[in-house]
Amino acid sequence: MKKENIWIIGACALFFIGGYTMNDVAISLPRYKVAVVDITKVMDQSKDVRNLKASQDRQLKELQTLISKAQNEIANTPDPNKAIELQANYRKEIETKQNAIDEEYSKKIVQITSNIKNLISTQAKKTDYNLVLPTGMVISGGEDITEHVIKEMQ
Repeated sequence: MKKENIWIIGACALFFIGGYTMNDVAISLPRYKVAVVDITKVMDQSKDVRNLKASQDRQLKELQTLISKAQNEIANTPDPNKAIELQANYRKEIETKQNAIDEEYSKKIVQITSNIKNLISTQAKKTDYNLVLPTGMVISGGEDITEHVIKEMQ
């Protein structure tokens, strides 16, 4: 009976030492500093995004002018076969220009987004944050660094 008690006491001591060691490791783990960023606000304040939108608006206005010109020319063409040919040519030209506008916008928005992510990452490292989340994903907590990011963008 005494041999069993020694084994039980030894096992308890072993579990106690193991638990104490794990608790000590858990306490010594680094604390995380969490920041939040309002991505929508950052994008709205970005000069690059505003320039891109203005450029796209100009290009879409030019496209609308081309569409109006095509409609007038097709409507004023007396020969139906010539009108169909004009319509096909204009449709192809308009579609090509629209695709070019969309492709250019997509490339530039990806580049701008990447630059903003890098800026956020740099700001987080500079202020020792371990984690940065968009404000829309966080219910509570985290320090808002949106204004700091906007200030760095300027």
